[in-house]
Amino acid sequence: MNYTYPVQTVSFEKALPVWAWGREHEMNLWLSFRTVAKKAEKTILRLTGSSAYDVKVNGEFIAFGPARAAHNFYRVDELDLSASIRDDAVITITVAGYNCNSFYHVDQPAFLCAELIQDGEITAATGSHGFLCRVMTEHEQKVERYCNQRTFCEVYNLSEALNAWNLDASAEFTDKDFALVILAKMEQKTYIARGSYYNTYDRVPAKKITSRLTYTKGDFKARIRYPHYIVSRKPNRVELKMFQLEEVTTDSFIDARNIEVSEILPTDEVPTAQTIEVGQGVTYKMAFNTTGKVALDAVCEEDTEIIITYDEFMDEKGLVNFRRMYTVNVLIFRMKKGSYHLSTFEPYTLGAMHVFVTKGKATVSNVHMVYFGANQTERRYNGTDEELRTIFNAAVETYRQNTFTIYMDCPSRERAGWLCDSFFTSRVEKVLTGKSEVERAFLENFFLPDSFRALAKGMFPMCYPGDQYDGGYIPNWAMWLVLELEEYLARTGDRKFVADAKPRIMALVDFFKGYENKDGILEKLDRWVFVEWSEANNLVQDISFPSNMLYARMLVAVANLYGDDSFREKAKHIKEYINANAMTDEGFYCDNAVYGEDGIARLSGKCTETCQYYAFFCDITSPEENPELWNRMVHDFGPERVVPHNWPEIKEDAKWRHIYASNAFIGNYLRLDLLHRYGEHEKLVENIRGFFIKMATLTGTLWENETPTASCNHGFASHVLYWMDGLGMID
Repeated sequence: MNYTYPVQTVSFEKALPVWAWGREHEMNLWLSFRTVAKKAEKTILRLTGSSAYDVKVNGEFIAFGPARAAHNFYRVDELDLSASIRDDAVITITVAGYNCNSFYHVDQPAFLCAELIQDGEITAATGSHGFLCRVMTEHEQKVERYCNQRTFCEVYNLSEALNAWNLDASAEFTDKDFALVILAKMEQKTYIARGSYYNTYDRVPAKKITSRLTYTKGDFKARIRYPHYIVSRKPNRVELKMFQLEEVTTDSFIDARNIEVSEILPTDEVPTAQTIEVGQGVTYKMAFNTTGKVALDAVCEEDTEIIITYDEFMDEKGLVNFRRMYTVNVLIFRMKKGSYHLSTFEPYTLGAMHVFVTKGKATVSNVHMVYFGANQTERRYNGTDEELRTIFNAAVETYRQNTFTIYMDCPSRERAGWLCDSFFTSRVEKVLTGKSEVERAFLENFFLPDSFRALAKGMFPMCYPGDQYDGGYIPNWAMWLVLELEEYLARTGDRKFVADAKPRIMALVDFFKGYENKDGILEKLDRWVFVEWSEANNLVQDISFPSNMLYARMLVAVANLYGDDSFREKAKHIKEYINANAMTDEGFYCDNAVYGEDGIARLSGKCTETCQYYAFFCDITSPEENPELWNRMVHDFGPERVVPHNWPEIKEDAKWRHIYASNAFIGNYLRLDLLHRYGEHEKLVENIRGFFIKMATLTGTLWENETPTASCNHGFASHVLYWMDGLGMID
């Protein structure tokens, strides 16, 4: 396929894309650009780059960017700095050139393109004049991956002398002291509009100190098993780009693991300045699970090292597990004697953190986070039920923290733009803002490229922008994209956007035709066939009935989008086939059929709760067509049938114990959506309480799974707001 998707382009007047000469492909190289601005009526900073940057004025953080975009497209920010500029204001732009494959940033050569416009005059422009640039030598380049899905850990070696770069307008700099670099012009880029609103960045202080800790240093290096994103154990796999362990200058994983807490002194204090010595730590708790830059002030009486470990919640002992989500939730700051404001570059997600001093002595204060997420909503819960209010507030936080220029699955481990998740989150954007602005930018990213490297022709990435060099994809998630596009049209009336996407949607339809058998049913789908995080995902071959249910619903969406009733007829045939061939003697839809040695496909006999929800959600059946199954679904399934805190164990006295239980994603959400769709409002409220109050109470956010074993802040989970709005609970 070869087509050009229409997009709003943006141009720079003078600025050119630049980077350190010959180093644009280097992993995890950070540069800092600096210019000095005079007071003006209007000061605009126009910029974009790869992979990420933050902007400061006189050391104060202003913005993080750019808005994320498809391969070879770069969204341009236009930041109004007028209120921050006084005479001789120092503007710095720190740029991270990650150059690695991840689900978070696109792997493409690093650059910055920026120009400063004051009262209509360009006073600084990369590739022209006005900017000075240095390597961020205080940031350690050769460090471990943070996780499989994101980029690298953050480790810093700081001295007070570096403060002049951010604060002193009259300072002069030498190559020796500040690693000034020669900049080279990069090839021209395609610049496009940001496409979404600008974010505000509130400061969220730590709520309390919950304990003081004493620790000893262990030595686990020889006996610990490193995760695969630090030490690869599969030589034939498509590798993550990373530094080999012998190259790494700081082993964040082992340095944190070697801290063995020996004593916990519980407390409940409002945070004040804390003097922490070697062998000690302090635990800070946020008011709720929060996403943003981790920041604090530190006064060091001598050369000092601080190690911060964190997680979304504390265990029953009051400790955090920095490895819980297969991440390295570790930050390391080394400082010469002096006073510092410490801050991470990237946003992280945490409900609590331990601040350990592993060398020297520091007085720590002003522990807070710089909030990353959607701007605050004016909508409020209008009821008196405190549990529902708690769930509402948790859902709002979950939406906000997972909506930052695109929709994300989670703001912590991945920050990835996943399809299917976005189907649910997009509904919430409309509820909270009355708009679909972020959704348009999110979908546009999928439609901009005419193809995706390493993916089969016609298929969409499962998450994007990002890289799947192994060719991995989820065929089901591409179907959810079409369902979302159908709802996007209903929400916005933006028919031109839908028409522009038609070649991509038809290419997807052609892709699936290759998997249709003689009966017109999909079979033996490749790659990761995903129904939900439960036993359902083990029942996807050879013929997956939930996948075919979704396929039928996708074809109806195509018919509705493009006015071609042949797709509706095809969907009708699939519905008839499933109802004739997928039902068990008990009256449940079986999850799959498997081919025997005789070449005949027979039902596996295994059924999941989630498969029944797919049938109703995708209009394969309805309460009117199958009242018996609907009655079972409403009254026999749901949160009450699972042993509390022990999912997926089903209670001894529950009905249909052989029907595997649903998980949060996405079975429980399909269930609740069906209760909402068909007016079972009393049961819906009961289930909302049953599913979500434990989550909202523990973390103040809503989770990926029924239990807190994975992300405890997952974007799709905010969908509870859609139902609450439909129930009239929100003003």
